[in-house]
Amino acid sequence: MQDKLKEIPQKPGVYIMKDAGGNILYVGKAARLKSRLSSYFQHTKTLTLRIKSLVDSIADFEYIITDSELEALMLESVLIKKRRPKYNIILKDDKHYPYLKLTTAEKYPRLTIIRRIADNDGNAYFGPYVPTKALHQTLRLIYDIFPLRQCRRINYSSQRPCVNFQLKRCLAPCGGQVDDAEYQRLVQEVKLFLQGKNKELIGLLTRQMQDASGELRFEQAAKLRDQIAAIEKITEKQKIISSVSKIDQDIIALAKTDDTACFQIFFIRHGILTGHKNLMLKQTAQIALDELLYTFLIQFYNEKERLPANILIPEKPANHILIGQWLNKKRGGKVNLHIPQLGEKYQLLKMAEENARLRLDNYQLKQEKSNQALIRLKNDLGLEKAPNRIEAFDISNIQGAIPVGSMVVWQEGNLCKKDYKRFKIKTVKQINDCAMLAEVIRRRYTRVLKDKLLLPDLILVDGGKGQLNIAYEALKDLGLLHIPILGLAKREEEIFMPDKKEALRLDLHSPSLQLLQKIRDEAHRFAITYHRKSRRKMTLASRLSQISGIGAAKQKRLLLHFGSLKNIQTAGLDELESLSFLDKKTAKNVFEFLRENT
Repeated sequence: MQDKLKEIPQKPGVYIMKDAGGNILYVGKAARLKSRLSSYFQHTKTLTLRIKSLVDSIADFEYIITDSELEALMLESVLIKKRRPKYNIILKDDKHYPYLKLTTAEKYPRLTIIRRIADNDGNAYFGPYVPTKALHQTLRLIYDIFPLRQCRRINYSSQRPCVNFQLKRCLAPCGGQVDDAEYQRLVQEVKLFLQGKNKELIGLLTRQMQDASGELRFEQAAKLRDQIAAIEKITEKQKIISSVSKIDQDIIALAKTDDTACFQIFFIRHGILTGHKNLMLKQTAQIALDELLYTFLIQFYNEKERLPANILIPEKPANHILIGQWLNKKRGGKVNLHIPQLGEKYQLLKMAEENARLRLDNYQLKQEKSNQALIRLKNDLGLEKAPNRIEAFDISNIQGAIPVGSMVVWQEGNLCKKDYKRFKIKTVKQINDCAMLAEVIRRRYTRVLKDKLLLPDLILVDGGKGQLNIAYEALKDLGLLHIPILGLAKREEEIFMPDKKEALRLDLHSPSLQLLQKIRDEAHRFAITYHRKSRRKMTLASRLSQISGIGAAKQKRLLLHFGSLKNIQTAGLDELESLSFLDKKTAKNVFEFLRENT
């Protein structure tokens, strides 16, 4: 190790620590690689317990030289996300938050929900809206007030408009019912609403109402009056966060205990709170606040397409100059990392900090209850240790048709949805739930052993003695009988274990039984959801396959283009004929068949 240290250049780069098995333990970056790596092995007495544990596990290391420390930072963030090393703090948030996209690049714009923003595509984007419920509420409000088109169909002929036109919820550009200028006025009104410029919007609509009234168009004036009233009502309820600054900004606050940190983020766009999110970082003992903030900023903004101009933070992060350069590069413009000391921004940060503390307190209470339930479960089942990771399985089919399996995961006191798995049953053709379960168990743990994935502390199957026995035999074939397994039958909520002749019945109010029920019911829900989706796909495929000239490849392309059978059904003949993969005859076949068989 010491000989290898001597060879390292004094240049910026990324270093990768590995254990004896070649597993990546830690990824870091440095402005001077040689100095940073040497510090791990030459001053061990001053290291924290966490870093000392890392150093004791290191068997080898690699390094990658970069042209600058900024490049090293960018490479470090990519490697941490991809490899998820044991000793790096990992922010469990790889979501692309939802935005509203107003398709202003189209002749008749509409609103769609997207999670990835395209640069310079001529469209307008608004958000993020977190949680997603806030986005759907906003969309419903817009459709209640503004008759913007909702369907994907745009046919410039005089075809019959869709039902939204009859309900006065769409101006029906697809049916030629509105001129371009009127529709563009509507689009401008929607833009003002989404930008939070309600005062300007109300002024605009008021002038239109007065003009309509003066020209004796009383029905139009009444519509505008109702629009104004609806917007005024919404304005009263809207969370106007910033009366001073209309600059887009994120507010980031932090609350911390010995081993867990909670970050609270408020998303403010055009002075309005469009969303909020709280994220947890675990194993944060002995890590300074500036290091935590550095880690959070890098991992949180690494995958975000659109950054705000202003980010309010409680203190300077480690490497704050470098972080600033990185944020500027990602945004393509100046990002101001601001630590407010007084005034409105200071109050906003304090509000975020109060929310972070409340979330952390609730999280700890939930974790404590979960830990108590796991200890109780360990004692009730006679397990050697409390199960930190539980994997649960269920099967769903209707008389053997379209059989599917599901696996859900409970880990560290929470349902771990990123680890959920779905299975199409491949080998069992007859109605046999037990055989299907055996196939799923065998496939799952064959893969786990092959890829050296994490094994569970407990396996739970939905069912009684029959399901348990077949799953037990599958584990036996794989040499995994050291993993405890049990079945939970729905009818009497009986617990079956391989080494017990009689079923175990716990009190219905027992925390351990309630935990098992929660995990079992989630596996059942996940299986049912997948089964319904598979049935819909089969129904879709069977409908489209009946159309002359439509094979499997064209079915797929139609669904990719329109998104659903409903959208294909509402498409006009001109739109179908415009598709490059359909000739005019096939397009007409699709158009006529779906209307005759709706």
